[in-house]
Amino acid sequence: MEAQEIVTALKKQLAELSEGKLDAAAIEGGGHLFDFGYVDSLSAVMFLAHIEEQYGVHIEDMDLVEKYTTLDAIAQHIAMNAAGQGAGARAESR
Repeated sequence: MEAQEIVTALKKQLAELSEGKLDAAAIEGGGHLFDFGYVDSLSAVMFLAHIEEQYGVHIEDMDLVEKYTTLDAIAQHIAMNAAGQGAGARAESR
């Protein structure tokens, strides 16, 4: 899966987590997740759980604050670390 496809999917997930407060089309891939208000501490934990379940890639909580602060950065990380795993592949292998 290409990074841009992952960004699009992550935008949709953030919009769902926001319960209607965010529009996926308005979320900027390069926008800082916390500074732009895309996530707070609770939604960040839920977002990371979704990433691990969907892509089989674990991201530490602090990495979301310090290292992978944008959807673009998260998508690049997922694309590099989930090679060969289709969406949901990890869930099926359980």
